[in-house]
Amino acid sequence: MQPWKISAGLTAALAGSVFLLGGSRLEYLSPHWPLILARHGLPVGLHAAFAAVTVAAGIYGVARATGLADLGRRVDLAERSVRRGEGDRDLADALRRDAEGDWE
Repeated sequence: MQPWKISAGLTAALAGSVFLLGGSRLEYLSPHWPLILARHGLPVGLHAAFAAVTVAAGIYGVARATGLADLGRRVDLAERSVRRGEGDRDLADALRRDAEGDWE
């Protein structure tokens, strides 16, 4: 899996959690939202976008530093070599039987 996919997914999950948990705590502002957004909507939106980009970049950096960037490529390479018959014969036979639909 590519690190940008990991960072995008985790950022979306974190943003969703923040909105779900934080939204209930801001219920007292509900009558004032039109005024708040009219006066401060652009700065609040820019700060929220900057925060989301910062979180995504941080997660991306951690994924790159820990080697998750190459993990998908390495797993794909290992699977292709096993399917060619190189390496573990039992695993290659199990993958062949799975591809044929023989699950017993």
